[in-house]
Amino acid sequence: MTAPAEPTASASTMAGAEERPTPPSPAVDATLAALHLATKATTAYGREDLTTRLAMARRRLDDPAFRVLIVGEFKQGKSSLVNALLNAPVCPVDDDIATSAPTAVQYGEELGARVLYAPPEDEPDAEPEAVPVSVDRVREFVTEAANPANERRVQWVEIDVPRKLLADGLVLVDTPGVGGLGSVHGAITAAALPMADGVLFLSDASQEFSEPEMTFLKQALSLCPNVCCVLTKTDFYPAWRKILELDKTHLATAKLDLEILPVSSVLRQRALETDDRELNAESGFPRLIEALRSEIVGDGERRSVEAVCSEILAVIDQLESQFRSEEKALGTPESAEELQRELARAREKSDRLKSQASRWAQTLNDGIGDITSDIDHDLRSRFRQIIREADEVIDEGDPAELWDEFEPWLYRRTAEDVVYSFQLLQSRANELSEQVAELFEIDEEVAAFRPDLSDSGASLRRANATASADFNLMSRGQRAMTGFRGGYIGVLMFGALGSMIGLTIGALPVAAGLLMGRKSLRDEQERQLNIRRTTAKNAVRKYLDEAQFLAGKEQRDTLRRLQRQLRDYYNTRAEELNRSIAEATNAAVQALKADEQTRTKRLRDVQAELQRIQGLRKQAIEARDLALQDATPAADAT
Repeated sequence: MTAPAEPTASASTMAGAEERPTPPSPAVDATLAALHLATKATTAYGREDLTTRLAMARRRLDDPAFRVLIVGEFKQGKSSLVNALLNAPVCPVDDDIATSAPTAVQYGEELGARVLYAPPEDEPDAEPEAVPVSVDRVREFVTEAANPANERRVQWVEIDVPRKLLADGLVLVDTPGVGGLGSVHGAITAAALPMADGVLFLSDASQEFSEPEMTFLKQALSLCPNVCCVLTKTDFYPAWRKILELDKTHLATAKLDLEILPVSSVLRQRALETDDRELNAESGFPRLIEALRSEIVGDGERRSVEAVCSEILAVIDQLESQFRSEEKALGTPESAEELQRELARAREKSDRLKSQASRWAQTLNDGIGDITSDIDHDLRSRFRQIIREADEVIDEGDPAELWDEFEPWLYRRTAEDVVYSFQLLQSRANELSEQVAELFEIDEEVAAFRPDLSDSGASLRRANATASADFNLMSRGQRAMTGFRGGYIGVLMFGALGSMIGLTIGALPVAAGLLMGRKSLRDEQERQLNIRRTTAKNAVRKYLDEAQFLAGKEQRDTLRRLQRQLRDYYNTRAEELNRSIAEATNAAVQALKADEQTRTKRLRDVQAELQRIQGLRKQAIEARDLALQDATPAADAT
C-alpha cells in the first residue's frame, strides 16, 4: 500500500481535502467566549481551583473527538468506504484479506500512523504502547493475512490524515471484519458501541439484510443514538434498488427508524479522479458526508457545548454566592446575625459533603458493593447457562462431527454474554452516578458525572484460551479388531457349551459370534463417544473458566476505577464549595467591620461585579441555547 498522495485541486474541492480545520460553529464560538470571560473572572478573584475546572472543560472543545464506527459483515466494503470518503488509500483493501485490528483515522497536520499495542496481562491498567510507523506499513498490523488472529496483540492503529472532513474532530474507525458480525470480533465491536458517537452500518447490495445484521442493528440502536445504514457496491449490483426497498421493509417491520444511504466507492474514486460532479453525486457520498457532519459531528458538538456551558454555570454559581453574601452584609448590616447563621449552615453542609460519612459517600460505597455483587452474579449466571446449552448440544451429537461448528458458536456465545454483562455494568454505573449527584445536593445546572469506563472488549482481546480438543476416532482396523475380538469370544463360548452338553449345534456358534462381535463394537463405540463427550465438556469448562476469570477481573478493575472517578470528582466539587463558602464568610465579616463610607463604596463595587457575573451567566445560557436550537449545519459536501 502506498502513502496517500495529495489530491488535485479539483479533487480537493469535491473531497474537502483542505489541511486547515474549518472555523468553529457559532455555538462553539459563543461558548469559547463565555469560557474566556469566566476564566478571567476566576483568575481575578483568586479562585485557582475554579480556573483549573474551566481549563479541563476547555480541553473538551479544543480537542474534540467524535468517533464513528464503520461496522458490517465480512467484506462489505468498510475499508473502501473510508478511503473513498477521504480520497486517500489509508486503509488496506484487497479481495483476499480482512481487517483484524481496528483502525482509527483522524485529522492531523501531517500524514502519519501509530500502532498501539495492548498492555501486558499483568498490567491491565497501563496505557497502550504507541509505536510510530509509516503509513505504508499499516497493512502489516491490521490485516488478517499479515497479522493472523491479531497475534501481535495490536489494540488499534491510529492514522493522521490532513483532510477537511476530519478537521472538526471526526474520527472514522474501521472495525475488524474477520468472522463477521456473529464472531468474537463482532461482539467486541458491539462492546465499543456505547463509547461511539455514531455508527455507519454497511451492507452491500448483493442481498437484503440477514438475520445477524438485523440483530446487530437492533443492538446498535439501543447502545448508540446515531446509527445510519449504508448500502455499498451499488455499481456492482444492478438490482441494488430492489435490495434497498427490501432492506427498508425489514427496518419498517422491525420498527427501526433508520435511514439507508446507497453509495458506490468505485464511482466516488472515479469522480474524484475526473472531477465529475454528476458522477460524484451519483456515488451517494455527498449525502453521506452531509449526514456525518450534521448528525454525528453536529450532535457531538451540541453535547460538548452543553457540558461545557454547564461547567461555566456551576462556576458562576459559586462566584455569585460569594458576592451575594457580601452584598447582603453591606446593604443590611442589621441582619448580620441572620447572615452569619446562614453562612454557618452552609459551612456545616459543606463540611458534611467533604466527610467520608456523608450520604453521597455512603451511597457511593454501598452502590459499588451492590454493583460488584450483582455483576458477578450476572456473569456467573450467564456462564452457567452457556455450560448448560453446550452440554445439551454435546450430549445430542458426536463432538468429533459437530466441533467445527460448535467451537465458533462457543466463542461467539461467550463474547456476546461478556458484552451484555459489561453493558449492564455501564447502565448500573450511570444510575449510581445520578444517585450520588442527587444526594450531593449541588445546583441543578451541574450534571451527574459521566464515568469513563474501560472498553468491555478488552478481556476478550486478551483471552488466549481456546476450546480446541483432540477427538480419537476408531479406524476401520480398530473397529474390525474390536468386532473380531467380541465375535471370537462368542464362538468359543458357544462351541464350548456344545461340547459340554454333547450336542452338535452347527452354525449357532458362528451366529452367536457375529451377534457378540456386533455388540462389542457398539459398546466400544459408545464408550469412545462418551470419552469424546467428556473431553468436549472439559474443553468447554476450561475455556469458560479462563474467559470468566479474565472478564471478572476486568469488571472488578472497572468498578474500582469507577469508584475512584466518582469519589475524586465529587470530593473536588465539595472542596470548591467549601472554598466558596469560606470566601463568602470572610467577605461578610470584613463588610460588617467596615465603616459606613467604606461599606457604601464597596457595595457599589460588589453590585457591579454581580452585574458582570449576571452578564456572564446570560452569555453562557445563550451559548447553550444556540447549540440546542439546531445542530451544526452541513457544509457543502461536494
